[in-house]
Amino acid sequence: MEVLKADLKLIEQELPQGTCQVDLVASNLFHWEVTLAGPEGTPYKGGTFRFWLWFPLEYPLQKPRLKCLTPMYHCNIDHNGSVCLDMDQELLHLNVLSQDTDAPPSTRNSAYCIVQALLSLFAAPVPENALVPDAGRLFLANRQEYNRKAQEWTIQYAC
Repeated sequence: MEVLKADLKLIEQELPQGTCQVDLVASNLFHWEVTLAGPEGTPYKGGTFRFWLWFPLEYPLQKPRLKCLTPMYHCNIDHNGSVCLDMDQELLHLNVLSQDTDAPPSTRNSAYCIVQALLSLFAAPVPENALVPDAGRLFLANRQEYNRKAQEWTIQYAC
């Protein structure tokens, strides 16, 4: 529980105001609703995107579950809200310094890093890992049309 509180505090301190808001669902520290603003320079700009993060009691030893609640045109997020985010990827782990100065730093799953990874997915989709193959192919073949569709969905569902 202390780790989750620390992650929440880190998100509040490190992410610019208006970029991310975290609300506890039913006052439950283990169930977050994360609201992200579509980043500047992306077809998601101007949109507000909601995600649920569920943390297991064993967090950070076990990974959280993630779901996108806002429909969006994205090759890595499907119509069910599944998000293709490799939770084992090192970028999603926070380096943790031990109080014991002789102990090497360790890593752990981090809600802060997950939120950062979601924000980077807006700016840099990964068509090679597409959950939506048609969108992945369009991204590679015609980026302008992909961006047009993503912007259209943003206006329709996220504004």
